Amino acid sequence: MPRTRKLTLTATPEIIALAEEQARNEGTSISSMFSNFIMAKSRMSGKHESPRDRKIGPVTKSLTGIVKLPDDFDEKDFMGQVFAEKYGLK
Repeated sequence: MPRTRKLTLTATPEIIALAEEQARNEGTSISSMFSNFIMAKSRMSGKHESPRDRKIGPVTKSLTGIVKLPDDFDEKDFMGQVFAEKYGLK
């Protein structure tokens, strides 16, 4: 786990109440929400790449575009059918 440091923020009572309510609704802490917000803003600006962001490998990249699917293809429905067959749920 990365080492953390303390950070003090100043906000109006209304903002603090909103942050507390949001954290409670999400089952997280205000510190975690703040960290996630900063990481998201950083990724959006292209200044930070998350370790979870993986580069596409050369083999995968070479295969991109080989399969053409219909415009109305429903991936969730298709995967539901695949798993139903695999686990005998049909």
